[in-house]
Amino acid sequence: MNETILGLMKRFALPIAGLLGAVVLLSAFRSNDDLFELRKNFEVFGALYEEIALGYVDDVRPTPFMRAGIDAMLEQLDPYTHFYDEAAMVDSRILQQQNLGGVGLSIGRKGGRLSVLAPDGEATAYQKGVRPGDIILQIGETSTDGLTVMEATNLLLGQPGTVVQILIQRTGEVAPRSFVLPRIKPRAVNVSRAGWLGADSSEAIAYVRLDRFGNRAGREVKRAFRTLNRSVPLHGMVLDLRGNPGGLLSEAVNVVGNFAPKGSLVVTTRSRIDGVVQEFRTDEDPLFPDVPLVILVNEYSASASEIVSGALQDMDRAVIMGTTSLGKGLVQVLKPLPHNTTLKLTVSHYFLPTGRTIQSARYSSESATATNPTLLEFETAAGRTVRGGRGVEPDVPIEVEPPGQVENALQRESAFFLFANEWVATRCQSNETCSASGDEKVSAFLEWLDRSHISITTEFDLSLSALELESVETGFDGITDELERLKTAVEVAKSDQLASIEDRILMHIQHEIDTRLLEQSDQISEEIASDGWISQAQALLQEEGRLEALLR
Repeated sequence: MNETILGLMKRFALPIAGLLGAVVLLSAFRSNDDLFELRKNFEVFGALYEEIALGYVDDVRPTPFMRAGIDAMLEQLDPYTHFYDEAAMVDSRILQQQNLGGVGLSIGRKGGRLSVLAPDGEATAYQKGVRPGDIILQIGETSTDGLTVMEATNLLLGQPGTVVQILIQRTGEVAPRSFVLPRIKPRAVNVSRAGWLGADSSEAIAYVRLDRFGNRAGREVKRAFRTLNRSVPLHGMVLDLRGNPGGLLSEAVNVVGNFAPKGSLVVTTRSRIDGVVQEFRTDEDPLFPDVPLVILVNEYSASASEIVSGALQDMDRAVIMGTTSLGKGLVQVLKPLPHNTTLKLTVSHYFLPTGRTIQSARYSSESATATNPTLLEFETAAGRTVRGGRGVEPDVPIEVEPPGQVENALQRESAFFLFANEWVATRCQSNETCSASGDEKVSAFLEWLDRSHISITTEFDLSLSALELESVETGFDGITDELERLKTAVEVAKSDQLASIEDRILMHIQHEIDTRLLEQSDQISEEIASDGWISQAQALLQEEGRLEALLR
């Protein structure tokens, strides 16, 4: 055997040895039939890998070749199982050490392309319209071709308050989409807002916003409500979990423990391996066992947020208000692999006290099929009907008017964020409110929008660009004049739509200005007072007997 062949075999020995180790590890949990299939397919894989390594016409690079195989395998599973190479594992360390801001995207390699993964952290970018599965073509001026996950992450990071533009390709669309994403400093605390609803404490309705389930989240929620309760005994509470992506399961149990009797079953996890079942119960007496409670959720409330809201809903302890949550009922653990790589592996489903799961993604492939509940309707202790397999559905739905295409385009371009930067820099002094009416601010924004040359690219614009491209490619370029007239009509329609949403424009820019000028306590008060969802929760608690009727 010549030196070239020996060299190739050495290069491929490590990946194959790693797979063999995985076979040995899994053998402890497999039946004889499963173990036979596993070994048989491993032999086939090893033989195939060796034949390509030694006999393919061109040189094969082992790392990207193996990574392509890993990505292809994991794409057969659920959206939350990921492989992280050595470079990707230092992302969080960089954020902590350098105090840099991120854009709230979870990224990785899928099918050899740099892709957006399912959200497992800040939902900022997803709220602006970025979606799991989007392929990232460009970050700033840099093409992502050949970039590692770590290199791409470094490009997305930067000083908080700055922005970065990304270009993505979405499956089924011809034209790529552009997003301008603001970089936001990672939050160091779990509870970001706490205060009274109303002008003062006279109504004794407390409000707490929980952004994530990190260490001590349960204690922070308890401290926030307890501090308010010390000044005035609480008559009602609102816990805001909108946009909360989840976190530690133990902290979800601790949060529930503030409101439910000691020993209450919060969640059960069930694993396929040996049918392992774990129950998680509250272990302390509740601080607020019977104070009326409303929980706000939306489509970005996930995982631990759904455990808290779903468990308290099952216990008939809280009224859930908002829109249906994300529907993530799967539990992941980090499995260390050789050479500082890691596998985030889905190992079990979790089930709420009634026995329902909130996992809504009906993933299925030839390799794996989701375990969906056979029963979709369940009963709480009070006889209320709750449903499984679709996220946590609210007891009181809030009708959300979706933003129009022009507003979406302005959000994608971070137009409100960028305008506020300029407005505060040129028109306001530090820590002072800008002396201008709402009309003046909107007019200034429209003037700034015109001279900043920000592109208001709507869904219709993308469709029109695709049509124009197709007309040229298929020989129908004779309709150019008609397309130009249509483009002109679209610009007029966009101007009309822009004029019709001036109230929403003012809401967005005022929020951005407030974050730059107001002290945190004043900013929190302004946000709470102007939030329509919070107002509806407050009204529900003020209406005598209504909350009790919903729970019974």
